[in-house]
Amino acid sequence: MGTMPNHDGHTAVVASAVDTEATRTVVAVVDDDAAVLTLVERILAGYEVRAFDRPQAALRAFADGVKPDLILADVQMPVMDGFELHAEVRRIASLRGVPFMYLTAMDDRESLRRGMVQGADDYLTKPFSADELREAVAVRLARQASLNDPLASELLVTSLGGLALAAGEARLTWEARKVVMLLVYLLEHGGRAPVAAVRRDLWSGPSADNHLHVLVSRLRKTLADHGRAGVADEHVWLVIDLPVRWDVRSFEAAAERASDGDRSALEAAIASYAGEFLAGFDGPWVETRRAELEGRYLDLLEAAVDAAPDGPERHRAQARFEAFLDLA
Repeated sequence: MGTMPNHDGHTAVVASAVDTEATRTVVAVVDDDAAVLTLVERILAGYEVRAFDRPQAALRAFADGVKPDLILADVQMPVMDGFELHAEVRRIASLRGVPFMYLTAMDDRESLRRGMVQGADDYLTKPFSADELREAVAVRLARQASLNDPLASELLVTSLGGLALAAGEARLTWEARKVVMLLVYLLEHGGRAPVAAVRRDLWSGPSADNHLHVLVSRLRKTLADHGRAGVADEHVWLVIDLPVRWDVRSFEAAAERASDGDRSALEAAIASYAGEFLAGFDGPWVETRRAELEGRYLDLLEAAVDAAPDGPERHRAQARFEAFLDLA
């Protein structure tokens, strides 16, 4: 695999015929240091790497139709830094869901905290090892692939770091955000819960008699042909006609796999936690579950510090742990 310089500030990787399978995954790398671009290209030789020495060049390429599967960007760059680039990328509708990772020599807590606040998917400090970069990229791409899986045979439920429902490629919509809250609550309780418990757990204060019935009706409308919900015998019930993939269950399963302290399993579990559970919602059950999940995520971050070898990797793990404490 070789490189070919262009006149728009980026270097395109030229793949041979035998690389056709690998080049289906595109990784965009933005760094004003040519040596870093060359190093990353070599480490990620299994992917189609699009290297840019200026953020403006990357943005032009994205506007022209280049759609990477992952973006790696330095922070300290002239004219436009990595934080500004990240913000601009998120304004491009087709790239809002693309994982964004920082590669930077800035390892102070304030920089790490700013990256986390902006929604960065990872923050890799220089110097990094080849294995560390490959592992971080593989974990992020695997998680994104799981979110984008087009299988129509699954109901995908997202409640960490945002709200989304999909039956395969078809996005499901709802008339009120609390519809998703009820769906997730019923999933948590095995598809059946007493009416009194639902009222107590989903509303912070008293609710009118018809509130729950209206909410259940809206849930039926949201599920359409993929499931059913109702109220009978003083219970609220839910039946989903597809296998359910819920991000909370995926995170908890990943956390369980990481219980032995394996570094790869720890990083995979950390990556599967996309953010606050049912952000913006309140109610006794939501607040309790949110605290439980955040606590488990914090335990993973702390375990990752203990598992990291002495040196830059432990320093980065410690900074990540402390930055989350600052945000909590």
